[in-house]
Amino acid sequence: MSIVICQLPAAGLGNQLFPLVKAAVFAELNGLPMVVAGYNQFRIGPYLRGEKIKRNYNGYFTFQKGWIAGQVSRLAMMKYNRLEAVNEPPLERLGPSSITGKKFVFNSIPHWSDYFAGLKEHRELAISLLKSIIRENIVRQVDKNTHPSIGIHIRMGDFRKLQTGEDFSKVGAVRTPEDYFIDIISSIRRINGQELPVSVFTDGYRHEFKTLFDMPQVRMVEGNPDIVDMLLLGKSKLIVTSAGSTFSYWSGFLSDATVIMHPDHLHEPIRPDSVNRNYYEGPFLPSAPGSLLERNIKQLLYE
Repeated sequence: MSIVICQLPAAGLGNQLFPLVKAAVFAELNGLPMVVAGYNQFRIGPYLRGEKIKRNYNGYFTFQKGWIAGQVSRLAMMKYNRLEAVNEPPLERLGPSSITGKKFVFNSIPHWSDYFAGLKEHRELAISLLKSIIRENIVRQVDKNTHPSIGIHIRMGDFRKLQTGEDFSKVGAVRTPEDYFIDIISSIRRINGQELPVSVFTDGYRHEFKTLFDMPQVRMVEGNPDIVDMLLLGKSKLIVTSAGSTFSYWSGFLSDATVIMHPDHLHEPIRPDSVNRNYYEGPFLPSAPGSLLERNIKQLLYE
């Protein structure tokens, strides 16, 4: 008997998806069953900080059960205690002798320098498996929404403001400045030649923004569960991410879209080269006419 166990960390949705999707990919590659624990989490922080988003992820996935049933499942997992534990194995197909009598445990958030290491090589499988465990009502809600032309994610919530004199490139968990997004929108519209509509996905309140929503054709997307926003952002033709936010990085990973990353927080690509040859991923920097970024932007249509 062997098993794959995903223990979800006490973290946001983007960070929880790393062990969840890795466990699913490993289980699929090796023909093993998978169980998930730690999904019934209550976070007091968002309430204490007065955040708009409370980070309650119940009802998103097919494996989720009620609190009592979840506790029963957790106790049932004790039968695997006698198995040899292998933590965070590489995402590859192992031989029968390498998997027999073991439990393969995924519970970690990867290092920020290469969040999608291991997953990039299995991107199509990872996307397919994630879709298979998302509940149908979530998928229907994504499908009934208008898919954005330009989708922007602005992480606020538990990210703090950049302090005067701070170097943005040398700090983490800090809000990407509002002016950055305004400049990106203006530049994209100038290159495209149209006042393309912009959909803003954020865990912040409208009053926290100074001038972004004074721009024409810029609207805030509100009222959706977090996972709907993540998937809907991934349906955008062009995505502008928040620096350091794995929420928007996951939207980029799932998408065949142009993905704009902050130039001060560039690390390893989130998608494989086979995707990025056709859809630009990287910083919004001045580029030569005819570059991939310029071609992608000019192909955007007003919808």
